[in-house]
Amino acid sequence: MSEQIRLTGAQRTLLGPLHARALDNRRPDPVLGDEAADRLLDRIDFDFSSLNLGSGNRMAIILRAKELDAWATDYLAEHPDAVVLHLACGLDSRAFRLALPDSALWYDVDLPDVIELRNRLYTETPVNYRTIASSATDPEWLDEIPTGRPTLVIAEGLTMYLTEADGVAMLRRLVERFEVGEMMFDAVLPWTVKASSASRFLQSTGAEFHWAVGDVHALELRVPGLRLRCERPVVGLPDASRMPASERIIAKAMTAVPPLRDSMRLLRFSFEHQPREQVELTGAQATMLATVYLRALDNRSEQPMLGDRWADEAVQRIDFDFSKFKMSSRNTASVAMRARIIDRWTEEALRPGTTVLHLGCGLDSRYERIAPSEDVEWYDVDQPDVIELRDRFFPASPHRRSIGSSVTSPELLDGIRGDQPVLVVAEGLVMYLTEQDGLDLLRRITRHFPSGELIFDAFSTFGVRLSNRFNPAVVHAGARLHWGIDDPRALEDSVPGLRLVNEWAFTDAPEVDRYPMPMRAAIRASGQITAVRRMGRMLRYRF
Repeated sequence: MSEQIRLTGAQRTLLGPLHARALDNRRPDPVLGDEAADRLLDRIDFDFSSLNLGSGNRMAIILRAKELDAWATDYLAEHPDAVVLHLACGLDSRAFRLALPDSALWYDVDLPDVIELRNRLYTETPVNYRTIASSATDPEWLDEIPTGRPTLVIAEGLTMYLTEADGVAMLRRLVERFEVGEMMFDAVLPWTVKASSASRFLQSTGAEFHWAVGDVHALELRVPGLRLRCERPVVGLPDASRMPASERIIAKAMTAVPPLRDSMRLLRFSFEHQPREQVELTGAQATMLATVYLRALDNRSEQPMLGDRWADEAVQRIDFDFSKFKMSSRNTASVAMRARIIDRWTEEALRPGTTVLHLGCGLDSRYERIAPSEDVEWYDVDQPDVIELRDRFFPASPHRRSIGSSVTSPELLDGIRGDQPVLVVAEGLVMYLTEQDGLDLLRRITRHFPSGELIFDAFSTFGVRLSNRFNPAVVHAGARLHWGIDDPRALEDSVPGLRLVNEWAFTDAPEVDRYPMPMRAAIRASGQITAVRRMGRMLRYRF
């Protein structure tokens, strides 16, 4: 008896993978070998030619399913008692294709009308198999699943149909509830979402793509506990060599062009739930969260510039929606480069018996990165609520102290010995001060200590104006920059005893050579323009 199909929109797209798997099984040498899909095709009363599923799409579906089967098999071999959550399962026979251990529990999850159809078509199922009729993004169905076991989450052909907010919220709920396991799913790039409006397959179903995962490491940090194990372009999978000749040609051509090669990738993550700290910061203080987030992204890149593992650990523990800053891996280089240069200058300036004032420290792990000798007295200084948060992340040390105070407070230096040389490090601080507050701070320091060095970054007036309008961290945190330093030597006249010993424009930094070639050339060329060159600089003074 034939089954009538009455599905629309994203639900209707489940017929495409079913058709592709059935056609693959009818080849003399099938790649996936899904006999169940082949049998279902004969039982469904539907004109599959109306889906307009091209050969390239069919190839991607088969390769994607084959690799996910292999990953799932690996996980179940290591964790035979696992709970498997197969989200947006459609009519997929994965639960029956794989050799499911008797001790495992398998849950196929999809919308009610899909599950109703599925239950009519699959009448004989294992005793450790269940279906759940619910949207994958609905939190209530999770109550039906036992916890305390290793958990495998498979979501094939799902994420791109979700909104970003729904997708991230779903992943976070899964990690928080099941605590340890793996997730594996496919994802598309932003350009793929834009181009999907021209897809004849999607047009035939009325479905739309919404969510692109362009930056995998940003997704890791938005879902605390998630850690990428591997990333595979679908068209580059080994079984592409077994596809029909026309599809092999498509795969080879796409593999040669990175944006096409990566248009659909398979992502495999491990996850382990970690307790998180609630954070409530606004304005200039909130920008420190953007800084630590970008350093964490840098740490997860293939070639970190700073390699701040402490930032990575902190972001994993912070309960905060970093996406509000609208920043990604593209923004990491400037932040990592600035910190790396300041670290290098700090190491050069440290002498035995030095007192270090780390002003506006935020959640910076500079003390950990530099590891100064025990005869250095180190003070981390920031607003009281920032220091209270900081002390939860960084362990106390006999030679490092925290001071909860505004850097502009006249009492800031009370209680700090004034008979030793000082090294003042202030990254990402002075531009948030007014000029008068900044000058008063520098004068108090030079009066309190007999000698020392000051290391900080500064923007020009033009740079301050641009940042207030276009810097995503500043704009989305509701912060405001004030002090622009156009002539670093003018500070020598304003602060008695101060002498400029080094000035370095960001466009001159050797780390710029690590940017991709088009960007690297543009940055070097822009450094020839005086106004651009002075926008952001590293300054080093002695007194």
